[in-house]
Amino acid sequence: MITHNMEQGTDEWFAVRCGIPTGSKFKDLITSTGAPSKSMETYAANLAGDLYAGKPLDSFEGNQWTDRGTELEPQARASYQFLNDSEVVETGFVTPDSGLYGVSPDGLINDDGMVEFKCLKTANHIGALIYYSKNKKSPPAYIQQIQGQMMVCEREWCDLVFYHPDLPMLVIRNEPDDKIVEGLRSQLVGVIRERDRILKIINEY
Repeated sequence: MITHNMEQGTDEWFAVRCGIPTGSKFKDLITSTGAPSKSMETYAANLAGDLYAGKPLDSFEGNQWTDRGTELEPQARASYQFLNDSEVVETGFVTPDSGLYGVSPDGLINDDGMVEFKCLKTANHIGALIYYSKNKKSPPAYIQQIQGQMMVCEREWCDLVFYHPDLPMLVIRNEPDDKIVEGLRSQLVGVIRERDRILKIINEY
């Protein structure tokens, strides 16, 4: 495991991620149950384009809700640290030793834990509260990212934290799921192979 210490969102951060599969896009590789996603080939094409250009070509530049999440994350971190009496260590980007893929965790805790913050708009935050009340587990939309982060960072647990300044905070402890991790590892091999095949075609022009 290699930890790249830089601020997330900087040119250096974008450079180290360029053209490789990353945690926020693991949902394009597998479903929340670990089955192959139909989006893998499209994702491979995007990765090939980024690798050829040496920069992200169609990167998401954010909206009012992602900007809000970024602004609220320090509050979420402070509330979580106070509640759990633990220190969250921020980091930039983490890859396996191969450097073939990576994740940008919101924070690492001691030697075995990590945390992922979600600062959602009101309806989505309440939706997460309702889902957990009914199912006692994390909403499916976040499973791929969390499982992938634990796999890459070699962690035994990840707290998924839903934070809203005016509503109850929800903390859901997640542990590695072997079936999902196995599916992700397989698809990572597949998407890298497909990316390289497409890149070879682009380079022929």
